[in-house]
Amino acid sequence: MKKRLLYISLQDPHVPLTGGGARLGAFVNNLARRYDVDLVYLDGWGQPPDAELSKRFASSVSGTASKHCVRFSQAKYFLFSTELYRQAAELLKIHSYDYLICDYGLAAAYGLLLSRRFRVPFIYCSHNIEYRQYLGKVGRNFRRLPLALYMYLVERLGVTMADLVVAVSEDDAKFYTRWRDSKRTIAIPQGFDEQVINPFYKWIAHEPKTVLFCGNFRISTNVDAVRTVMKYILEPVLAQCPGTRFRFVGASPPRDIKHPNVEFTGFLDDYPGALRAADVVISPMLQGWGFPTKIVEALACGKITIATPVGARAVGSDYETLRIVEVQDFAAEICRALTAGPAVSTVDFAKVKARFSWRANIARLAEFIDRAPAQAGRSA
Repeated sequence: MKKRLLYISLQDPHVPLTGGGARLGAFVNNLARRYDVDLVYLDGWGQPPDAELSKRFASSVSGTASKHCVRFSQAKYFLFSTELYRQAAELLKIHSYDYLICDYGLAAAYGLLLSRRFRVPFIYCSHNIEYRQYLGKVGRNFRRLPLALYMYLVERLGVTMADLVVAVSEDDAKFYTRWRDSKRTIAIPQGFDEQVINPFYKWIAHEPKTVLFCGNFRISTNVDAVRTVMKYILEPVLAQCPGTRFRFVGASPPRDIKHPNVEFTGFLDDYPGALRAADVVISPMLQGWGFPTKIVEALACGKITIATPVGARAVGSDYETLRIVEVQDFAAEICRALTAGPAVSTVDFAKVKARFSWRANIARLAEFIDRAPAQAGRSA
């Protein structure tokens, strides 16, 4: 008999608008292949949902026993949703669950309350050290301080009380040892689907050469990366490699940046296609936390990838196609890559797949779930 999981998320796992959304979708889809999964989620991605995107990606999460969507509001996302809590509680009254999986930030609050009320163990999936993200925004808006303190309290209690914490990196897992025994923490890095993103495609040389950066531009660190390109990288590259196009992919691009060699595409349904068409991928990040998903995807796609030490954080440096340099050296590295030959290589794929494919890494979470005895008396 399959085990049953109640999966609670504060983001819509259907739309891969952010790295967090893509991670949620991968977790739900992979777990639903092994277990009976009931999904309860808050619509949107930290902001109101886009109806067109929601419709377009409605079938991207499949195989779940049931799905229950709770309408978005800022209060529900940043504070607490009684509607989401009630929906989860109703399912817990109907079914006997082996685990609650509470994914993303303040989702830990629901795990703490529901686990105690219904005596079901819970797993807390952390995407970042969230309270630190909140504190980083206090300098721009002091009114965020109460939210940062609230996030700290919930996150610390969630990490302390969860039966298992799933961190996004070994560095985050090490940080959490301040609050809990490391034996109950595993790191599952941001991953990729090797059936979709891989270097096994025909490369056709083209003009203009394309330098790619991808990120959600609602996030200030991604906008800062664009401005870094405009200030320090663009003109030196064009001086050596005239006609090069810098392509920025992601939702909510800045409106004040205009240049004939710069393209903002907005959100793309087919990001893997844009990745395959790129000659070089860059990540000139000056600050940031979490896991650099797009670096992993670029390496899996066989692209020469140029990143700052911050941009390549937590990925590792032992890849032949990865160049980790400071901003002042980006232009020279980009030009070297643009003239190096075919813009695809299989040399790093086996290593990237073993470390970061969803199939391999989520199997580690399944091993933990499978070790627990099944709950008795579960409804069919």
